[in-house]
Amino acid sequence: MNNSLYGLRQQLADIQAIDFFLARQLINSLDIIDSELLFYSVMALSEALREGHSCLLLSEYAGRQRWADSAELKTGYQFPDLDSWHDYLSSLKLTEEEGHPLVYECQRLYLRRYWTFETELAEKINTFIESETELDINTAQRVLEQLFAGADSHSEPDWQMIAVANSLLHTFSLITGGPGTGKTYTVTKLLSALQILSDRQLRIAMVAPTGKAAQRLNESIHAAKVYLLKENPELDVTLDAIPDSASTVHRLLGYLSGSHNFKYDNNRLLPYDVILVDEISMIDLPLMARLFRAVNSCCRVILLGDADQLPSVAAGSILSDLAPCKLTSYSQKNATLISKLTGFELNTNDSLYDYLTVLQKSRRFDSCGEIGQLAGRVIDGGSLSSWQLLEQGQKQIALNSADSFELWLKNLLDIYYKPLFTDQSLLSVDEAFSLLNKFCFLCAVRQNEHSVTHINTLTEQYLKSQGLITITGEYYPGRPVMVVENHYASDLFNGDVGLLWLNEQGKLQAVFPQSMAAGKHEQAVNNKYRWLSIGRLPRVETVYAMTIHKSQGSEFTHVALVLPEKDSPVLSRELLYTGITRAKERLDVYSHQSVWENTVRRRVQRFSGLALRVTRELK
Repeated sequence: MNNSLYGLRQQLADIQAIDFFLARQLINSLDIIDSELLFYSVMALSEALREGHSCLLLSEYAGRQRWADSAELKTGYQFPDLDSWHDYLSSLKLTEEEGHPLVYECQRLYLRRYWTFETELAEKINTFIESETELDINTAQRVLEQLFAGADSHSEPDWQMIAVANSLLHTFSLITGGPGTGKTYTVTKLLSALQILSDRQLRIAMVAPTGKAAQRLNESIHAAKVYLLKENPELDVTLDAIPDSASTVHRLLGYLSGSHNFKYDNNRLLPYDVILVDEISMIDLPLMARLFRAVNSCCRVILLGDADQLPSVAAGSILSDLAPCKLTSYSQKNATLISKLTGFELNTNDSLYDYLTVLQKSRRFDSCGEIGQLAGRVIDGGSLSSWQLLEQGQKQIALNSADSFELWLKNLLDIYYKPLFTDQSLLSVDEAFSLLNKFCFLCAVRQNEHSVTHINTLTEQYLKSQGLITITGEYYPGRPVMVVENHYASDLFNGDVGLLWLNEQGKLQAVFPQSMAAGKHEQAVNNKYRWLSIGRLPRVETVYAMTIHKSQGSEFTHVALVLPEKDSPVLSRELLYTGITRAKERLDVYSHQSVWENTVRRRVQRFSGLALRVTRELK
């Protein structure tokens, strides 16, 4: 590397050390004489990866000056125009075959690792999309009539029925929809249909990205099975074949201590006929690629998610890449088959997304519900109209933008967290978790004012001032905790939520719902909860408040949504939408109008090549 590049850091403002040193390391490993532009390209790529993109899309940086600050006399760097930059990178031959740590393709610059994840995942998905299914249309039609008795083909389309029919036609299917559209209810009917149409009991795996999301999937599938059994008592044997137990993706793949790899991979495939994956918006590109590596080509894969939610914390935007629009039409061939199965006539086009069904109607957030209206206005970019609705809220939503923040906080603590500490000897673990699931503060940021850390600190201070926390130190009965790292030894994972509680012998332990701690080391109680000694507890944080990111996969009866005092680039309409839709019955918001409106105007955009690879537009 040219020695002059070592002094470049002094010219750059607002850069992260990791970006600078990755660029320097990669440039040193390549035998390139004119490396200045490549150095800056790699630094921009590293920055893009930290922001969740899986590649650097040249058009987003071309012709722009980056890392400059006139106040600090930082000159930054001016990237060339798109054509010149493309010609330069093309001349370096950073191709798949050359074996460089970088891959340049179609005006996208990748670290080879992420290029490999993306291409592998796209190839595996395309293999599923192109495989033919064996389906007896007449038999499948009778099964759908049984599962959707009363459906009227002359009325508006029943998108739940269409989703099941469409998924029967494809070995790879994706069902999306907002909260209350019945994704898990629909997929329970889909699993029932697959089981009825099979000549043997299917091996079904159900997974979600976090323990909390897996627990919710368990509860939703169980509730759907109970409801379906009441509607169709003759389905008892079929419904018994559908499992009640979901796990995390990590548990399904089988973690290997001290390794990024898993027990199941392309050399040892998962032994399932059907794999259902919920909350896929939360799954990053590397994990999804590793999951598909382990899926047998004879398996059927069903994905569920809400495409309007936040993408994964790490690189990738799998759901939005696979469901780029709220599709209500199909190719002529696919629409004809769905019509034969359901009786509904559908719009047709040259769709590249026949595997996708978007559920249209929310039964939880109907057109009259304030929470649903607010979520809709936010995701549609209605900055002023959403604020006006918030100001006018009556039954389901309320705004606090002027009153004392601490007074507002204490009023909510009195209602929801005080009961968790008042005479704990009379509270069962079930009742304690029930209280915990009723309410949560959801914050946009982790640090500074009106953040997770701020609210957790204020909450503990208030509970101590009321004499409700009397034990000094971080371990006290009633403390809600969230695991913040994957801890394979105790089989607990990032995002799992539990409580510190006294067991029957009066000893303080950590307790987690069974689906969050399926390891062999803990004591099971009624097969519903598992108890873990404090000494075995992995790194945790207090969770009276959590970030909106961490709340994905959770639901609460009442949510208090807290935005920071000042606008921030991390705020987006997808963040707001995700927080709003965690609330089932009641939403309180603390925000200033300018922050709210700027947040609604800002969209999350992630760059990758996955969508183009799946549709064969990028080769």
